[in-house]
Amino acid sequence: MSDLIQPSVPGTRVPPMPMGYADPYVATEFDKTARTWSGPNNLFRTMAWHNGLARTEVDYANSFIFDPPRYGSVPRPDGDPVLFPQTGLIDRVTKELVINLVSLLNRSRYSITHHTTIGFTALRDILPGADPAERARRAEEMLLHLVDCNGRPDFEHQGFAGADGFEPLYSEPQLLCLRLAETIQRDPHSVTDEQFAALRTVFRADAEETVAEGPLGGQPGIGTDGYLDAYVNAMLVELTWCIAHFSGLLNTWFTVLRVMDETGSDQDVTDFAAFYNQQVPERIKVRNNNLLGATGWGR
Repeated sequence: MSDLIQPSVPGTRVPPMPMGYADPYVATEFDKTARTWSGPNNLFRTMAWHNGLARTEVDYANSFIFDPPRYGSVPRPDGDPVLFPQTGLIDRVTKELVINLVSLLNRSRYSITHHTTIGFTALRDILPGADPAERARRAEEMLLHLVDCNGRPDFEHQGFAGADGFEPLYSEPQLLCLRLAETIQRDPHSVTDEQFAALRTVFRADAEETVAEGPLGGQPGIGTDGYLDAYVNAMLVELTWCIAHFSGLLNTWFTVLRVMDETGSDQDVTDFAAFYNQQVPERIKVRNNNLLGATGWGR
């Protein structure tokens, strides 16, 4: 068994805050992380040294990563207010794929370990198909083929042998999003107008389907060209923010501060390594360990 490699060099540069030190507002947010992020975590406990960040982090991150679609009334310059999505414009599978891709490319330990686990359990549960074993196999393949054992992107031209025969592992919209994530990670200046035009085309089709079949369907002022243009703009903002948040901000922060996985101590409560080793498929653990390297920190 290739269990999670542990760091072989000194650990975190900023220790997680004992929650007994936190003011009541930060402690309330810490409780929220335990409810919405499946347990206490060192991301929040490290951030908790900065009161203002800690008070806003959970709702901020949930708004573009975890929150399901929510709708609210927004004004229109040329008519009555209409319902419009507030969160959840990009599907969760696509977001987990781009988050995992840029985290693997960054070799950022905390994101690799945690979003491998989050991504696998989420995809295993929400991918289409009635057979749980096939969903788990597809989830494993989708995460495994984001990069190879040397950290090179590996998602192009991948297939999956399912109950309905051999088919592409990733959909065309997912491939476009993964290519954008890879490009942003490599050099944001190299993102092209052609990439955005292709994304607008597939997002427009997705928006039309969501509006027609979802809770927005049939309501006045919804489904017009202007409404769909706004919907696509919001999708592009959510996607690029999700990518850039991990690629440019969070993964760098994890790496610089050497944020540690939870160990099961009295303070950590959660034994994350044990959960990771139990949940993550063997081939993905081997790939991840290879990227984390001898130090356990990615180099």
